[in-house]
Amino acid sequence: MSGKLTPYPSSKLRFVDFFVLVFFISTAFLGLYLFRQDLMRTFDMRDVEPAGIIVVRNNIVQRRHDDRVLWDRIFVDSYVYPGDLIRAADLSSAAIDIANNEIFLNENSLIRIQASMDGGAGPFQVELREGNISVTSSIESMGIMLNVMGNQVHSMSGSVLDITADDEGVAVQVNEGTVELIHEGQSREIAEGAMVTFDTEGVERIVPSVVVRRPWNNARYLKSSRDRLAVDFEWSRVNIDADEKLRLEIARDINFRSGYRSIDGLDNSAQVTFDTGLWYWRLSYGDTQLRRGWLSVVDSSGPALISPVTGSVFRYQAGASENLPQLRFQWAEKDEASRYMIQISNTQDFSSVLITRESSSASLMLSELDQGTWYWRVRPIFSAIYNGETSFSQTGSFRIERTAEPVTRAVEIPAAAIERARENSPAIRGSSSSSFAPSDVIRPDPVTIRTTSGERQHTVRSGETLGRIAFQYYQDSMLWTRISQANNLRNPDLIYPGQVFIIP
Repeated sequence: MSGKLTPYPSSKLRFVDFFVLVFFISTAFLGLYLFRQDLMRTFDMRDVEPAGIIVVRNNIVQRRHDDRVLWDRIFVDSYVYPGDLIRAADLSSAAIDIANNEIFLNENSLIRIQASMDGGAGPFQVELREGNISVTSSIESMGIMLNVMGNQVHSMSGSVLDITADDEGVAVQVNEGTVELIHEGQSREIAEGAMVTFDTEGVERIVPSVVVRRPWNNARYLKSSRDRLAVDFEWSRVNIDADEKLRLEIARDINFRSGYRSIDGLDNSAQVTFDTGLWYWRLSYGDTQLRRGWLSVVDSSGPALISPVTGSVFRYQAGASENLPQLRFQWAEKDEASRYMIQISNTQDFSSVLITRESSSASLMLSELDQGTWYWRVRPIFSAIYNGETSFSQTGSFRIERTAEPVTRAVEIPAAAIERARENSPAIRGSSSSSFAPSDVIRPDPVTIRTTSGERQHTVRSGETLGRIAFQYYQDSMLWTRISQANNLRNPDLIYPGQVFIIP
C-alpha cells in the first residue's frame, strides 16, 4: 500500500457548495417574491366587486386570478372575481352562482370568468377552455355568454344547457328553454331537446346522441323520508332511429362496478329509485355510449337533537330578567346543509310557535325563555340548487322552573335521556358519563347537575382546580383524589372549563 495520500479536491467541492448555496438562496427569494406578489394582489382584490360565489364544492377545486402566479383552493362561500381561472381536478366539481346563473363545473374542467359585457349592462362572460360545464339560468337573470373554441353561446333566461370542449371539438345540448349560438359570425337558436356538435376545425358533425332533459347533469336531490327516492329520466334522441332500444346503467362508482344496475329496452324515459349517496349513470345502445352524468341524493330529514336533553329541568331564582337561564341548543350536523331553522313552542303540536331562528352552525344560544314546558325542533336548509323538501327533527322538550328560594342554579337530566343523546350524537358517542357535557346552562357561577339516577355532577368553571372543587363538596381540598379516581382522570392537573365530573 502506497504511503502517498490522494489530494482532496477542496477547491472543486467549495465551488459546488457555493453553487448549491446560491441556487437555494435564489429559489427561496423567488418563492418569497411570488408569495408577496400574490399577497398584494389578494389585498387589492378587496376593492373589486365579486362576480359570484361558490355554493357547492366537491374535492379539489382551485382558483387563480389572471395576473397571479399561485393557485389556491376555494371553498363553499368563497367569492370569485372577473379574471379568475377556476379548475376542478379528477372526481371533483363545483357550483358557482353568478348573477342568478348556476354554473356547474365538472371534473377535469377549466373556465375563466370574464367581466360582463357593455360595462356591466350585459351578461357575464365565461370561457370554457376544456372539460364540461352545465349552466342553469333563472328567469330573473340575463343569462351567461359562454365562449368555447371560437363559438359564443348565450344561455337565455330560463334555459338549461350542457357544453363540452375536448380533443374532438365542441358539443352543445339544450336541456330546457332556448339558447343562442353564434358560429363563424352566424347566429341561430337551439331549442329544447336539440344538440349541435363541431369538430376542432369548426365543421358541424352529425353524430348519434341523446339530450337528457331530466335529470340535469350534477342534479342534487333531497330525501327527507326513509323510502328510496324516485327520479325520472327523460331524453330526446338525436340521429338515432326510433326503433333502436337504449340501455340505462346506474352505479355507485365511476367505473360502473359497485352497486351496478342496468335497465334495457328503453325508448325515451325511465324511472329509477335511489338511496342517499353519489350515483353515476350512462345511456347507451349496443357498445356505443351516448351520454353519462351523475347525481347525488342527500338526506334532508331532521337532525338528531343533542341538547337540551329531553326531560331536562332548569331551575333558577326568581328576580331580575338576567336570572333567566342561558340555554345552548345543539343538534347533529347534516351533510351539505347551509343553515338550520330552529322553532320553539309552548305547545307540543307547534300550533303556537313563539321563536323561529336560523343558524349557520349546529347550535344556538338563547336566554329569553321563562318558566314552563318548552318544545323545540330543527329543520335543515339547503341551497336552492337542491331539488326536494326537508323535514323537521323529532320534537325535544324541557322544563324551566322558577323558585323564590335562593338556590344554586341546577339542571336535572334523566339518565336514560343522556344515554339516548350519546347514541344519537356522533360528537358524544362512546363517551363516559364523566366526560359528557350537555352544556345546557352557561353561567359565571357554579352549576350543579343532578341526574335522576341520583349521582351528583359538577361543571368545571374557568380557574377551578380539583382541590377547590373538593373543598366545595367535602370542605377538604385534600379529598380531590376521590373525584380524580371516580372520573378516571389521567392528569388531575389538566382540567378545563365545561368539563363535567361525577362527585362521589
